[in-house]
Amino acid sequence: MTDGAPEEDLGDRIAALVQNAYHELSPACKPVVRSNGLKEWTVLAGTLAVSADKASGRSQLRLISIATGVKALPDVALTRSRGRMVHDCHAEILALRGFNTVILEHINYLKENPLWNSDLIERRSTGSYALKSEWELALYVSTLPCGDASMIPLSKTAQAETDEYSKLSFEEGDRIQWIDEKIRTIIRGRFNYGKLGVVRTKPGRYDSQITYSKSCSDKLCAMQIASVLNSLTWDLMEVPVFLKYLVIPNESHSLDLCRSFRDRLAPMSYQPFEFLTCNSCFCGGKSDATDEPSSMACVKLFTDVPNVDNIEQAILNGVRNGFYTKGDKPLRINCEPIVSRRAQWKLFTKIRPELSTDTYLTFKASQHARNKLIYDTRRTLSADGWIKTQIDDCQL
Repeated sequence: MTDGAPEEDLGDRIAALVQNAYHELSPACKPVVRSNGLKEWTVLAGTLAVSADKASGRSQLRLISIATGVKALPDVALTRSRGRMVHDCHAEILALRGFNTVILEHINYLKENPLWNSDLIERRSTGSYALKSEWELALYVSTLPCGDASMIPLSKTAQAETDEYSKLSFEEGDRIQWIDEKIRTIIRGRFNYGKLGVVRTKPGRYDSQITYSKSCSDKLCAMQIASVLNSLTWDLMEVPVFLKYLVIPNESHSLDLCRSFRDRLAPMSYQPFEFLTCNSCFCGGKSDATDEPSSMACVKLFTDVPNVDNIEQAILNGVRNGFYTKGDKPLRINCEPIVSRRAQWKLFTKIRPELSTDTYLTFKASQHARNKLIYDTRRTLSADGWIKTQIDDCQL
């Protein structure tokens, strides 16, 4: 540990706070035991603000969001989304979407109530906003992020599960591992376990409809350059907000983490995570090879804003639980989760009403500095090119 390092049990305290909040979720937001006796599992993640208390020597923790989830929509599902479906429902991505929604809620209330004192956000003389200087940001995840950071540990598990490994074992030149044979630096899901240092799409069954959503390893890696702010909060905040701590279970994966989150970005200037470990295991995680991934995801936001409740929503197939319609049928009114693109755009245009006639993607395209960072990061992570997800625009 270097000078100014956090206390030794900070990772355990962060994990405990997120896990305790999980226990308070309604049963609809948690994995179940199916009627055939199979146990479901999920991943838990949470974002927290961490502030060092010099008097006590103990960090103060402020929970911002928690989420569960292990699913991503196939790319074809986005044809009817119009910003209402959440494409990537992996826990850590949902938790970070939750963080951005909480920031939007705070800024919106500050704009309407100038005398209010937010515990997270402050106004700046420039007219922009900023995370209060005493806070640093932490992300807890109950397991290694999917993608490059977890490929070596996953390959050992897969070798033990012989049938799965034999289906996903590849020769170096097998074409099926690539979505586009011309872009060999992006591999589909868990195909070709032994290939390290490449971008991967979200994992799924080898015979499932394809998703172009990138792995959590890749998305988190890129956030060390472009920050955890999305295009909306980036516009409102005076300076970017980066993750200080990434908290994962106490296992020996330091080489995997350094390779995935540092070595891949070596040519660029970035804000590296500090890796913290925790000893507690998540009760809803995968504990046996027969466990099945839960189709349900959830998000809970701890807004702490007057007249805005802490919001808890279960998410199924990218929409609020109970609102899904099959096939090509139109999506139901109010199906969008609170962290969806449309919900965030609606909140953002309350803050910036002059943009209310724009589309989301028109606005996003105007953020040239942020877009340049993202473009350069993608070139670094995947030298052969990039594969974009289907257009998912929205307008109020």
